[in-house]
Amino acid sequence: MPPTSKTAIEDRRHAFLTGGGEVGRLIAVYDWASTSIGPIEGWPQSLKTAVSLILRSRVPIVMLWGEDGVMIYNDGYSEFAGGRHPRLLGSKVREGWPEVADFNDNIMKVCLGGGTLAYREQVLTLNRTGKPEQVWLDLDYSPVLDESGEPAGVIAIVIETTAKVAAERWRAGERDRQRQMFEQAPGFMAMLSGPRHVVELTNAAYMQLVGHRDLIGLPIRQAMPEIEGQGFFELLDRVFTSGEAFVGYALRAELQRTPGAAIEDRFIDLVYQPVRNPAGEVFGIFVQGVDVTDRLVAEQALRQSEAQFRTFAEAMPNHVWTATPEGLLDWFNPRVYDYSGAQPGELDGHDWADIVHPDDIDAAAEKWRQVLAAGTFYETEFRLRRHDGIYRWFIARAVPIRDADGAILRWIGTNTDIDEQKQVAQALLQSERRLQLSQNAAGIAALELDIASGTVVGSEGFWGLWGLTPRDSVDISVLENIVIPEDKDVRSNRETREQGTAVPAVEYRIRRPDTGELRWLSRHIDFVHDETGKPVKMFGVLQDVTDRREAQARQELLTHELEHRIKNILAMVAAIASQTLRNTDIATASATFNERLRALANAHDILNKTRWTSASIREVVDNTIASVPLEQISISGPALPINPKMALTLALAVNELATNALKYGALSTPDGKVSIDWSLRPSHDRPGDIRLIWRWRESGGPPVTPPSRRGFGRFLIERVFGTDFGGTVRIDYHPDGVECVLDAPAPQLPTAPY
Repeated sequence: MPPTSKTAIEDRRHAFLTGGGEVGRLIAVYDWASTSIGPIEGWPQSLKTAVSLILRSRVPIVMLWGEDGVMIYNDGYSEFAGGRHPRLLGSKVREGWPEVADFNDNIMKVCLGGGTLAYREQVLTLNRTGKPEQVWLDLDYSPVLDESGEPAGVIAIVIETTAKVAAERWRAGERDRQRQMFEQAPGFMAMLSGPRHVVELTNAAYMQLVGHRDLIGLPIRQAMPEIEGQGFFELLDRVFTSGEAFVGYALRAELQRTPGAAIEDRFIDLVYQPVRNPAGEVFGIFVQGVDVTDRLVAEQALRQSEAQFRTFAEAMPNHVWTATPEGLLDWFNPRVYDYSGAQPGELDGHDWADIVHPDDIDAAAEKWRQVLAAGTFYETEFRLRRHDGIYRWFIARAVPIRDADGAILRWIGTNTDIDEQKQVAQALLQSERRLQLSQNAAGIAALELDIASGTVVGSEGFWGLWGLTPRDSVDISVLENIVIPEDKDVRSNRETREQGTAVPAVEYRIRRPDTGELRWLSRHIDFVHDETGKPVKMFGVLQDVTDRREAQARQELLTHELEHRIKNILAMVAAIASQTLRNTDIATASATFNERLRALANAHDILNKTRWTSASIREVVDNTIASVPLEQISISGPALPINPKMALTLALAVNELATNALKYGALSTPDGKVSIDWSLRPSHDRPGDIRLIWRWRESGGPPVTPPSRRGFGRFLIERVFGTDFGGTVRIDYHPDGVECVLDAPAPQLPTAPY
C-alpha cells in the first residue's frame, strides 16, 4: 500500500483520478486485483474515461462494471451510501445492497443487454445506517460501452427525493386537514362574492341551517328569498360598502328549513367579515356564526323549572343544596337547617364546613376542588354535626347543570344519612379483612366468576398476582389475554366453564401487563350449580409458583448454558489456533497463540464477574495491556458497558495492537507513547444517532512503513473487530506511528447471552 493516497493519485498511471475528491483517492489505493476488474493498471481506457467523468460530477453517480456489477462511485454517491461507505467501493452491487438484490439484478440484465432504464420517485427500503429505512429516488441507468462498442458496465445517476416526497405529502395532508376543518366546523360558514353576494362556498353547518338547498353560484337574495325584509341583506350591503365588520348576537331569523315547509324562527350569533384583495378593496364577505336557538330555548326552560325545583327540593326529606359554577354553596332546603340548627344564610359560601367533622373536612374539600376543575359528578362521604352535637355519616352527591354550550350554570347536591349502613359495613369489612390477611399470609388469592356474564371478582391479593391495579371486577377476557398464548389450552375457556368440565387444578404462565414479567400461576377451582345442575359460579384460589418453577428449571438451564459456553470457547480457540499456526514457525506461533489465549482468558475473567451480561471497555483494555510498559500508555474514555461478544473481540484487537507495538512500534523504544481513548459522539450523517469512536494512536517510535502483506492480526482488527461492534475499523500507518480507529453505533444493553 502506498504511504499516502495523495501520492497514489500523483502517480501517472492514476492521472485519470486527479480531481476526483476523497473517493478518487480511495480508488487509487484500493486493492482492485481482488475484484473481477483486475489491477487498476490494466483497466481499459473506456473504464478509466467513465470513472474520470463520474468522479468530477457533484451528482451522485455509481458505475457497475462487468457481470458482477463491481461498484465504483463518486463523492456524491458516498454521501448517499451513508454507513455503507467505504465498504461498498469495489463490492459487487448485488452483495453491497443485498436488500434490493433483485432490483439491481434486473438493472444489470437490461443495461448489459444494451437497454436503458429510468425511475421517478422509486421507493426502496435500504439499510444505510444500521436499520431499514424507506427512501424515494430518481434513478437513471445507461450502459457503458467498451472499446469494441459492447456494453461492459452500467452507469447510474442516483437522486434522492425522500425529503421532497415527504414535503409534498405533508402539504397535501395539510390542505385536506384545512378543508376538513372548514367542513366540520361546528359553526356555520359561507363565502359570499361581489356586491350581489354570490354564494361561493358553504360548510355542512350552514347547509343544515338553510335546509340543504342548492345555493352555490346564486346571489343571496335569490338563494334565500324568505329573509327579505329582515335586515340581513341590508347589513351585507353595508359591510361590503363600508368595509367594516358586523357582529350580532341572538339575532332572530325567519327561515324556511325545507322547501314548502313553514317558516321557522331561529336565533343566531352572526359575524359578517369583509374580505379584501391585495389592493385593499372589498371583494367578498365571510359569513360565520352559530345557531343558538336551542341554547336560548334551554335557558328559558331552565328559568321556568327553577321555581319548580325549589318547591320540590323544599319538600324532600333529604338535605338538598345548590352551588354557583365556582363551587360556593348558596342555597339549602329546610332539612339542612332542621338537622344542623343553623340559621338561614349561616352555611352559605365556605361556611358549610363548620358542620363537617374536623377529620373529614380536608378530604371533602379537596374532592370538591377536583370535581369543580373537571366538571364531573361529585360523590363523597363525611360526618355532619347534628344540632345536639352528635356526628352522623352522610353520602354527598352533586351534579352540574349545563347550558346548551356545555357551560356549567349551577350545581345541585344532596346529603343522605348512611350512618346505620356504615356501621353494618364496618363490621362486615373487619370480618373480610381477617379472611384477606389469612390468604395474604399464605400467598393465596381468591376469585369468584359469574359464568353467564364473565365477570370476575377477586380478593385483595388477586389483582397483584395478575399485574393489575386493584378494582371491583374485571371481565374474564382480560385475564385470558394475560395468559400467554402457549398455555391457552391449559386454562379454562367459555365452553369448559359452561359445561363445568374445566380441569380443577392447573398451572399456566402469564405475562404481567404492568411489568412485562413472565410468571407461573397455580389455579384450583370448583363450581356452584343451580337447581338444574347447570354451572353458574366458579370459585377458586390462585398462587404464584414462579419461584418453584424456576428452581426446577434452573439446574437444567445451567447445564445447557455450560455446554453452550464451552462450545463457543472451543470454536473461538480453534479459529485462533488455525489462523495463528498458518504460515509461521512453531516457536513464533506458540508465543503468539499464548498471547491471544491470555487476552481471551482475561476477557472471560471480566465477563465471569458480571455473569456474562456485560463488561466495561476500560476494564477490558486495562486487563489486556497489563503486561506491557504501562508508563508509556495513556487511557481515557467514559464508563461504557459492552456485550460479551464485543468484549472478547476488543480484548483480541488490543492484544494484537499491543503485541505489534512492542515488536515494531512505539512500545519497542523507551520514548514511544500509546494513547487509547474512546467517546460517544453525535452522528454526522443521521441526527439523533450516537456513535462510539475508539482510537489507538502510537507516537515517538521507529518510523512506520505499511506491512507488505495482510496477516491474521490485521484481519482480526479490520474485519472481526468492526463487524462485532456493527461498525468499521480503519488502520492508518502514519510515518510517526500507527493509528487504529473504530467507528460504530453506541453499544446497546441489555443484550442476549453470548
